[in-house]
Order: sequence, then C-alpha cells, then structure tokens
Amino acid sequence: MNMIKTSSGDIGLVVAEAIREVMTKATAGMTVATYIEAESPVGWDALGDAGWDLSGVIEDKDSATLRDLVEIAGAWGSTLIQLPLMTTILAKRHSAAAAETDGPITFSIPIQSIAEPSGFVPFGQVPDISIVDSFEGGGMVHPFAQGATLEFAPSLLAAVTPVTTVLSDDVRRELAVVWAAEAVGSARRVLLDAVEFAKQRQQFGKPIGSFQAVKHHLANAHVAAEFAETASIWASLQPEDSERAITQSFKEALRSVQLSIQVYGGLGFTWEMGLHFYLRHITTLRELAKGVQRNA
Repeated sequence: MNMIKTSSGDIGLVVAEAIREVMTKATAGMTVATYIEAESPVGWDALGDAGWDLSGVIEDKDSATLRDLVEIAGAWGSTLIQLPLMTTILAKRHSAAAAETDGPITFSIPIQSIAEPSGFVPFGQVPDISIVDSFEGGGMVHPFAQGATLEFAPSLLAAVTPVTTVLSDDVRRELAVVWAAEAVGSARRVLLDAVEFAKQRQQFGKPIGSFQAVKHHLANAHVAAEFAETASIWASLQPEDSERAITQSFKEALRSVQLSIQVYGGLGFTWEMGLHFYLRHITTLRELAKGVQRNA
C-alpha cells in the first residue's frame, strides 16, 4: 500500500476531497436507500489501494493530526457507505499491529444499550475483518468471529462480542471526536438533499423552497450544522474542552437532521426516502462516543 504523503494540515483536505470524488461517482444517481441494505457500491480494495486506511498513521511531524481526521470523517459521513474506513484509520493510527495488517480493522466498544460485558463492534459483519484487542502496550490483532448482529443502524453493520477492546485515553478522545465529525458529515448531506428537494418539490404551482416556513427550516438546519462542525473542530484542537464540545456537536447535528427531514413533510418518514438511516447512524455514533467517554 502507498501511504498518502503531504504537508501537515493538508492531509485531511486531500483525503476528504478524494473521498467525495470517488464516492460521488460510485453512488451517482442512487439514494442511500438503494444500497444501504445491499452490497456496498464500493469495495474495500478501492479504499486500501488508495492508501486511505493508512492516512492517519503517525510517522513524523508531517503526519495527520486529529484536525485532519475531522475533515476525513466529515467527508466519509456524508456517504453512509457501509465500509469500516474510519475504524480502520483509527486502529492503524494507534496500533502498530493493526498498521501492519492488511485489510479492514475494527474494535469493540462498551455502550449502555448493550448489557455488560458485551461490546459493540462497528462493521463486525464485514467479511474477513480483524479486531484489535488492546490499544495499550503490545496489543494484538485477531480475525473477528462474528457473533450476534445489530440491525438498528445498517450503515454500521454492527455485531456483538463478549469482550471489549482496551482503550487508551488518547484513543477514547480521538474516537469520540471522529464520530462527532462523521455525524456532522451525515447531517450536512441530509441538509443538502433537503435543499435540492425544496427546489424541485412543488405545491400550489411553486417550489416549496419559496415558502417562508420552509426557508426558515432550512436556514435553522444550516445554522445547526455549522454549530455542529465548529464544535467538532474545537474538540479536535482543545483536549480540555473536547467532551463538552463533542456533546454539543452531536446535539446540533441531530437538530439539523430533524429540521431537514421536516422539509419533506410526510415523505420524510417513509422507508424509501432513506432519511431515517442518517438519523439512526448519527444516534448510534453518539452512543458510541458516550460509551468511550463514560468508561474512561
């Protein structure tokens, strides 16, 4: 694999732009509802061959920072592609054993909705995925033996395992920050789609986007998305404020999505529109972030 090399501070923007370009082509003409419960429109090889899975590895002063990962996570969150890119980036960033392992990597996180001592394994349903047992000391990587699956958020292809991964304080913070940034990306995608819908959908012979009430909803959704992004960036730059900023980021991301969905009226709550997948994705990421912070 070829690791992406660029100056410090540029890595996130470069990878994020590449993700947007590749995923836009791969999902052209498709809504999330057409692929989220089927085969991913992109294979893992496309990500690994591009070296994206190694973009977070720390080698020198020019390596990716957490601020870079916020950019990458935001771009990835907008796709809702059911592949473990961000989990693999973070695993290979903090585990030498994971960085030396080809293919996707995951880990097990305790969350309140799962009875102890079981853990939530993002993308545990992905074939041939490996799992890190510890991010402290000499952690090892093992093939993951899939157990029970969790279907609430199909974008995360989650599974359950009896044990949880040992997390360092640095890993806990970075996981929570990256998940918040990914949630922001999902919220922005829902907002952009809502704007397009408002331009095309007509009532009384006019696009609904011309109605003041709809304009206000979209404006409020935009402001909430901006607040959510600012909070996630702040969390990446200020460790002492990160927990509070992460909480605020998720709160505003969810508010943005909820406002955007209202623009669709009754259609927003139908299965075929697929908007609920974004809502479930963000809600689950919020629970994962709480899980790593609660068990610090």
